[in-house]
Amino acid sequence: MVKLPIKELKCIIDEIQGYDYISRVRYVILLICNELYRSKHEIHIKDTSIFKEYAEFDLGDKKTEKKIGRLMEAYTQNIDISNFYPATLYEDLLTIKERKSLGQVYTPFEIIDMMIDRVFKIKKIDENTKILDPSCGGGYFLVEIYKHIRKAHPELSGRHIAEKMLFGIDIDDFSIFLSKMGLIFHTGLNDAQFNINKMDFLIDDLNMGKFDIIIGNPPYIGHKNTGGDYRSLLSQKYYDVYYDKADISYCFFKKGKEELKPDGIIAFITSRYFMEALYGQKLRRFLKENYHLVTLIDYYGSTAFKRAMISPAIIILSNKWNKNTFTYVKKTKGTFESYEYEQDKLKDTCWIILKDEEEKLFEKIDGIANTYIRDICSIKQGIITGLDKAFIVREEDIENYKIETFLLRKWIKNSNISKKSVKYNDLYLIYSDIIQNEKDCPNAINYLSIFKDELMKRRECIKGYRKWYELQWGRNASDYENPKIIFPFKSKRNTFYYDQEAYFCSADIYLMNNFRKDMSLDYLLAYLNSEIFEFYLKCQAKKVGRDIYEYYPNKLNNLKIYLPPKN
Repeated sequence: MVKLPIKELKCIIDEIQGYDYISRVRYVILLICNELYRSKHEIHIKDTSIFKEYAEFDLGDKKTEKKIGRLMEAYTQNIDISNFYPATLYEDLLTIKERKSLGQVYTPFEIIDMMIDRVFKIKKIDENTKILDPSCGGGYFLVEIYKHIRKAHPELSGRHIAEKMLFGIDIDDFSIFLSKMGLIFHTGLNDAQFNINKMDFLIDDLNMGKFDIIIGNPPYIGHKNTGGDYRSLLSQKYYDVYYDKADISYCFFKKGKEELKPDGIIAFITSRYFMEALYGQKLRRFLKENYHLVTLIDYYGSTAFKRAMISPAIIILSNKWNKNTFTYVKKTKGTFESYEYEQDKLKDTCWIILKDEEEKLFEKIDGIANTYIRDICSIKQGIITGLDKAFIVREEDIENYKIETFLLRKWIKNSNISKKSVKYNDLYLIYSDIIQNEKDCPNAINYLSIFKDELMKRRECIKGYRKWYELQWGRNASDYENPKIIFPFKSKRNTFYYDQEAYFCSADIYLMNNFRKDMSLDYLLAYLNSEIFEFYLKCQAKKVGRDIYEYYPNKLNNLKIYLPPKN
C-alpha cells in the first residue's frame, strides 16, 4: 500500500485559504492524482477527459500546485502507482468530524476480498458477466473485483473487464472520481470508458440491463438522518421493506432484486441489526420469501471497520432457489464458527439462529413461558437533563451555593447498578422541573445561571418547550419516588435491581413500574435475573459490542416469562 506524508499534506491543506476543509482535501487529492498520472503516462490529467469532467474540484491555487509538485517529486519514484488507491488517501486526510458529516465508511480490504472469493465460488465468471457496485464510494470493490478477474481469467483483457463487466453507481461526484481514478491506476488504462456514473440507485432508472452480481456496502442511514421528502418517496417505492424508522440500506435489497438476473447473486455487507430490529420485520420477510440465503456471516457485536462502531453482517443471496439451508457463520470471541440452518425456520419477528441444542432449549423456554412482560408492567427511560454538568451536583456544590435541598434527588447511572445493590456515589440531581417561580429558588437559579448560555441552546429551549432552567426530559417524578425495578440499557448480563430508595436515574437506565396487582415482585426479580431468562433474552436481543447487549423496551416488552398458575 502506498504511504504518503500525511502530516505534510495536512499542513498544505491547512494553508489553503477561502475554502472548507473537504474542498481543500479533494483539491489536494486531485493534484496528487495528476502528478502520479503524469509520471506514468507522461501526460497531465488536466489534458484528459476525466479531469475535464471533474474540474469542479480544481481550486486553481498555484502555490498549492507547486507545493504538491515539489512534494511528489520526492515520493513518486518510490510509489507503486499501479497499487495506488486515491480513496485510501482521502480517508487518511479527512478528520473525524468530516468523515461523520459525509457518512462515508469504506470497507476493509480483507472483507472485500473475502466477499469476492465467496461470490466467485458460487457464480461462474465469463466475458459476459456484469457486476454492479450500487454505492461504489471510493471504488474499492470495483478495483478488487478487477484484480480478481484479471488473475483468474488471464484470457480476458483488462480493457474488456473494465469497460464491459464492471459497473458502479454513487450519488457523490467525488466518489465517482475516486472510483474512476482507482481503476485508472490499477488497470493502467488512460482512455477507458468506465461505466461508473453519478446516480441514485434507489430512485433513478438505471437502464443498464440486468446484472449477474450486485455487491457492495450500502449506506446505513437511519430515519433521523434522512430528509422527510426522500423518506416519503422511499416509503412509497419500497413499502414492502421500508417504513417508519427503517434504515435506507433495506431498500437496496429490494432494488437489487429488481436489477438482478434470474440466476444472479447479491452480496452486501450491512449492519447486523436488521436481524433483530423492530422496523426490520418487513425486510426479514422479504429476504426469506424472495431470495435463497446462501451465506450469512454475523460479526455478532464485534466491529470490522476502523472508524465505525457498527457491528456488520455479510449476507449473500441468490435469485435462484437451490436448497432450503444456508451457511450461518458467527463470530464469537475472535473466532468464526459455522453451521447449516434451515431458511424456513427464520421468523419475521426476529432471526434467531441457533445450533440444535441451543435451539431446543430456547424453544422449550419459549413454549413454557406464558406471559408477555408488556402485560405485567410498564417500562420507561430515565431522565435526560440536556446538560449533566449543570444539573448533577456533589455535596460540596450544594454547600457552596446553598442549593435548596427540596430540589435535590439522589442520582445514579447504569454503572452504579448490580443485581443486589446500588453503589451510590453521592451525586444529586437538581430536579428543577418543580420550580414554579425562579424567585422561590434563588440559590439553585444562581448556580444554574453559570450554565445558562449552554442551557438556552438546547433544542427544547430554542423551540420554547422548556424554560431555560428546566430539565430537557424530566419525566414524571413519581416514577422514581416509588418502588421500581431498574436495569442498565446496555449490559453484559441481566442486571435487574429492586429500588426502594427513590433513586432518580439517567437515560442509560430503564425502569419497570405499574406492576400488575397480583404480581410477586420477588418472583419477577428472581426470574429476570435467572440464567434461563438471560439465555432466552440474549438469543433475541441486539448485540452492540463484544459481550454487550441492548435491553431495549420494545424488545423486552415482547419477551415472555413464566408465571405459575394461581392456587
